[in-house]
Amino acid sequence: MRRFAALLLLLPLAAGCSSSSGSKIAIQPAKVYRLMGFQPAGSIAPGKPTTVAFTIDQPSGSPLTAYHAGPGPHTGVHLIIVSDDLSTIIHRHPPMQAGGRFRQQVVFPTPGRYRVIVDAYPRQRQPLPNFQLFKDVQVRGVPRPQPLGSYHAVQHLDGFTFTAPRRPDIRAIQATLMKVHVTDAAGKPARFVPWYGALAHAIFFHGGTLDYFHTHVCAPGASGCTSLIGGASVVGRSAAPGKLTIGILLPTAGTWKLFLQSKPEGKLVTVPYVLKAR
Repeated sequence: MRRFAALLLLLPLAAGCSSSSGSKIAIQPAKVYRLMGFQPAGSIAPGKPTTVAFTIDQPSGSPLTAYHAGPGPHTGVHLIIVSDDLSTIIHRHPPMQAGGRFRQQVVFPTPGRYRVIVDAYPRQRQPLPNFQLFKDVQVRGVPRPQPLGSYHAVQHLDGFTFTAPRRPDIRAIQATLMKVHVTDAAGKPARFVPWYGALAHAIFFHGGTLDYFHTHVCAPGASGCTSLIGGASVVGRSAAPGKLTIGILLPTAGTWKLFLQSKPEGKLVTVPYVLKAR
């Protein structure tokens, strides 16, 4: 399940009532999960290794150290970074260190604003199986925004050909399956190597708002691959070499950019699709 804001946990407030003299009850702020000790805290240089680090503090104030583990992609923490113009995506699953600290070295390629999404899967899966926390960072220099572009059904990247439907019909809050065929340089169906617990990752961002949604393509019988919004759900599968069935379930209409990430023949390839949801 994906959400577009940090999970807000309201703690019970002490019951009380005002007296006839007009005294007031002080209502304390809601307790929330927070990113603590976030780095980088200073200036970021483009094109150079930068350490992104953080701890997630629970509403109690103690660091979160118990995360869901096991097979499948819905485990630990997903660190996803996207540029403001949606031209660049960075996707990592850093391991947890002592005290619930996460640390990952990344390279911000160009100047401008980037959104950092920390998608966390705590071991305690109630009331929600996961939640997101956000942080915007600025990379120094003069930004040169890239156009979002348009939808291309056939794309050739890194020696592979990705063939998608000519006109995908996508509607908000309705599950849609988009089939993509992947062939190698010889025209043979590509074999997918698992990456971060899935055969492919479908990461969606809304153009302008940077709203985020993330689904996975898994092998038949794999667990932990269902994505939900409200009462709708979708599951992506890949039952044969060269075939990816992507589950799409977007919360709002508008223009979205899909970053389809997979490892055909063991090589990481990111394919962009600009989609219109009605």
